[in-house]
Amino acid sequence: MKVISHELLNSLTPIRSLSQNLHELVQQETFSAEDLDDIKQSVVTMLNRSDHLQQFVESYRKLAMLPTPQKEKIEINTLIQQCIELMHPMFKLHKIEIKNEINQKRWLFIDANQMEQVFINLFTNSIFALENHEKKEIIISAEAKEKRFFIKITDSGNGIDTEIEDKIFLPFFTTRKEGAGIGLTLSKNILEAHGGYLAYQKNENQTTFMICLVE
Repeated sequence: MKVISHELLNSLTPIRSLSQNLHELVQQETFSAEDLDDIKQSVVTMLNRSDHLQQFVESYRKLAMLPTPQKEKIEINTLIQQCIELMHPMFKLHKIEIKNEINQKRWLFIDANQMEQVFINLFTNSIFALENHEKKEIIISAEAKEKRFFIKITDSGNGIDTEIEDKIFLPFFTTRKEGAGIGLTLSKNILEAHGGYLAYQKNENQTTFMICLVE
């Protein structure tokens, strides 16, 4: 609620202030060139803040109204490969090497669309993490243990700063200028709805997000 209140006030306060200013301006019988500039700038600012607010509400809706997974039997590595191909233009643009080390076929009962969203979110995070690095590599690996299937997505970035590690799964928390801050939260919610979980591991010169799914 703190985050929601903060975002709403960040948009509504300037919109209200500008609306009051416009209300005063339109009471005048004539407008100066400066008045017209003020009106134009106010309208542009209100439009931008309204767009931001709409995007925020849409992001919240995605989190609050996550549908129940429609599970079917899916070969997970085929799905991962499809996501890699989907993201290929982005990997190529950022000169990132992808290594899929999964060499086994595993059939899992999952919602393919929701799991695709998880992989895309994690790949996107890795692209951002590798932005200013010389070595740009993403490794996908997996192992089966005790009726659970673990998928690891590891990148050669520096990892997440220690002081924000406990915040990365919070809704709307982001360190990216263009980020909405829902990718990891949504991914975590999807996996929990599947009876699994999403975990973060930090090693030397590597960052790993581990997906756990029930076989």
